[in-house]
Amino acid sequence: MIACVQMKLKPEDYRTEQSFEAKVMGILSRIRQHSGEGPLLVVFPEHVGTFCLLCNAPERVWSQSSFAKASTTLLVQHSINVAHHMIAHRISPIRALFLARSEQLERIYLTSFIKAARTYQAWIVAGSAALRWGQTSRVYNTSPIISPTGQVLYRQHKVNLVDMEGKGGLDLEPAPLNYVSAVQSPFGSLGVAICLDAFHGELRERLSQLGADILVQPSANNGPWSDWQQEDWLRSSF
Repeated sequence: MIACVQMKLKPEDYRTEQSFEAKVMGILSRIRQHSGEGPLLVVFPEHVGTFCLLCNAPERVWSQSSFAKASTTLLVQHSINVAHHMIAHRISPIRALFLARSEQLERIYLTSFIKAARTYQAWIVAGSAALRWGQTSRVYNTSPIISPTGQVLYRQHKVNLVDMEGKGGLDLEPAPLNYVSAVQSPFGSLGVAICLDAFHGELRERLSQLGADILVQPSANNGPWSDWQQEDWLRSSF
């Protein structure tokens, strides 16, 4: 069975790492109840893990009216560490904040999905999150593929960013096309194209050349879809 999760991102699910884990585990529990036994592939939406940036933050962060304001408040709280990364890597404040919180963000994000994969014996494409690449100053929109044993088999980085992810927004790094790969699974060879990536022919062609049988497209939208957007999606390149 293949299950696609249409998950509304709610602030209360990110207030603590326990609340995020409970959300992920609850979703997997319901899916497994409906799927019965046997191989299970579950796909989560884009940026589902990015908001783990705010997990365990103090109340003054959560009292803000938007993610941008909350991030600014969090940045001030970690100003010394953020300033260190800004000076050392010559990067923007938001990129420096991701670096300053990178270990905690990645731990909370991946631990929850790894636990869910093991508990419910599922293959999981864990949506994506803004994750630091090793100890570099690069932060990619990254989609991990996790096996039922809890192993992170591959991390697909987004190649084509939207404006919100670029210099004027989250200041993420666009990945080179040659970072795109495919992963073998019981369902066939999985190729992940994160949101906008799937609309670029050269990326789809690369996945095809790599032998991908299934195209997985974790996507997100920063607001409710109107009727015309839904209809336009159905008329897209697929």
